[in-house]
Amino acid sequence: MKWIEISVLVDSRGVEPVSGLFHSLNCGGVLIEDPGAGELLQQPVDEDKAEQYSLCASGTVRVKAYIHEDRQVMEQIEQALGELQELLGCTYKLETAEVRDEDWAESWKQYYHTFRVGRRLVIKPSWEQYQSQAGDVVIELDPGMAFGTGIHATTRFCLIFVEQYIKGGEKVIDAGCGSGILSLAAARLGAAEILAMDIDTVAAQIAQQNIAINGLSDKIRAVAGDIFADLKQQQADVIMANLTADIILSWLPVAVSILNQSGLLIASGIPDSRWPEVKAAMQEAGLSIEGILLDSDWVGAAARRL
Repeated sequence: MKWIEISVLVDSRGVEPVSGLFHSLNCGGVLIEDPGAGELLQQPVDEDKAEQYSLCASGTVRVKAYIHEDRQVMEQIEQALGELQELLGCTYKLETAEVRDEDWAESWKQYYHTFRVGRRLVIKPSWEQYQSQAGDVVIELDPGMAFGTGIHATTRFCLIFVEQYIKGGEKVIDAGCGSGILSLAAARLGAAEILAMDIDTVAAQIAQQNIAINGLSDKIRAVAGDIFADLKQQQADVIMANLTADIILSWLPVAVSILNQSGLLIASGIPDSRWPEVKAAMQEAGLSIEGILLDSDWVGAAARRL
């Protein structure tokens, strides 16, 4: 199968709108790569493209997504990016490349290695060996074309909160599950029942594969679906939502309605500039903020239903 990799280099203020755009178009494997990408902006460009590539100097971030080669969405993407440029006063760099499934798989193996998150969690790629230590909670992961490797701050925030708050026996919902990494962590830490949902069918399939690799099919069910429409009849002790600020704000009424009394919402994917707005909305919805994590211009929060 062939895919088109769409890569947008933007000022940090554009990360959420661009990732939201990709999600709205049902693009597969939305991935955010933090600074370090900024040096790429120094590469020479054609004179007629100089204006397009004169990006804002601060906090450049690369946002990637993948679409099947037969999908015709580039015109929509370019139009939306143009509107974003006018709105924020900051330009962007758009790149595309053809990617085969096998090329994608090999590219992950070049730079994705075993690493630790929090005190006990260890994320181990399926192709690496790891000698576990006493107390380690090891998760085997093959991210594929799905967001959620554990590398990005937003995913790490969720993993740290999952380690802190999952005590055993909880019913959990993973909204926007990506690779399934948060569900796997919750299950390994003792959660009893987990529903993992993503609007991206590719992500849901990859999550299901990772669930099988870890032998957790009896605890986790991964499905493709719309978290706004398809979770309203559910109930949960813990909800994990590594999304965007706009989606979290829109989805809060649903999240609170399906949280059991004293249930916990773990939310991430929130730019620090949007945190005051999200915090106020959480409190207005009847949630009490119990924990906050900040790093690299991002915020993660744990909030309990009163």
